[in-house]
Amino acid sequence: MGYRKERKCEREPDPILKLRRARLKAIMVREQEAAERDGKKFAPKVSVWWEILDDGKNGEHKGVRFWDNYSFVKSFEEESEYVIREGTRIGDLAAFVAYDLHDGADFFEEDVDINFAELEGEEVIAGLEPRKFKEEPATGTRTVSETLQLAERAEKVAAKAEAEEEENFQDIPF
Repeated sequence: MGYRKERKCEREPDPILKLRRARLKAIMVREQEAAERDGKKFAPKVSVWWEILDDGKNGEHKGVRFWDNYSFVKSFEEESEYVIREGTRIGDLAAFVAYDLHDGADFFEEDVDINFAELEGEEVIAGLEPRKFKEEPATGTRTVSETLQLAERAEKVAAKAEAEEEENFQDIPF
């Protein structure tokens, strides 16, 4: 098995972006189990490597890539167990995958099994915001998880709304 070395200083720092509406493509999706390193416990997580296809502005961020992590959370009932909870980033991601890739399924109300890897290769529309932990400076970019939607569906909804607006405009007496 071949490999190459990469020093941290050879890699560009993650971008810190705030965009209202960006078109993204999921280049890679990785699921990681819970882990413990140096005595510190890390929750399982889903990591998505996003590429910006359209920044919704002047295109200066087109082609920019960044990793976004969606971490599971500890169960209220069993502290050693991790769950996908409604109202969290991982919950929003699961709800999005269930709804958009499983015919409108409601992840929290229906018996639907999802595989986050299904997201790989899909294009989505989402807001972007700086990734921060508590009061520390931003270290990169993350999606605004509750804004995730398949690009194809978002475009159909926008086209329908535009057509309705045009139709209503036609009815205005002058």
